[in-house]
Amino acid sequence: MKSKWQTPIIGFVLTSSLSAHLYADPITKAFNKCKIIEDQYQRLNCYDSLVIEDLMGNNEPQFSGKHTLKTELFTLTEPTQIRFQSDGSIFVMAIYNEEGDVVENLHIGGGGEDSYILEQPGRYYLQVNGSTTWRVWLEPPPA
Repeated sequence: MKSKWQTPIIGFVLTSSLSAHLYADPITKAFNKCKIIEDQYQRLNCYDSLVIEDLMGNNEPQFSGKHTLKTELFTLTEPTQIRFQSDGSIFVMAIYNEEGDVVENLHIGGGGEDSYILEQPGRYYLQVNGSTTWRVWLEPPPA
């Protein structure tokens, strides 16, 4: 007989595993991509071609804080991935253009990481509200 807790616990474990996989760091993603190659020689070639320094990139966030912050204006000259992480249960970020118009509203519920590609070059600022610490990176979009 199933306990009344068995189904919720299984759902939580599956959701946690899926979340960890979806928001894996670039090194883990690269290793997982190689890991699924069936041919052993192609798989080994994939692992051999990984350059960890390139995968790590600039790991320092451009913006970080605790609770609320409005950034200074910054300039983007090409499409840019805005990657963001939150350590708390609430994270809300609005991207504004230099005229003060909202370009996009983003959020993370329950902590974790997500990203958004800002396609248009221009001058922008961020308004970030979080329940605790958070980080934001401006990176080239994934290939």
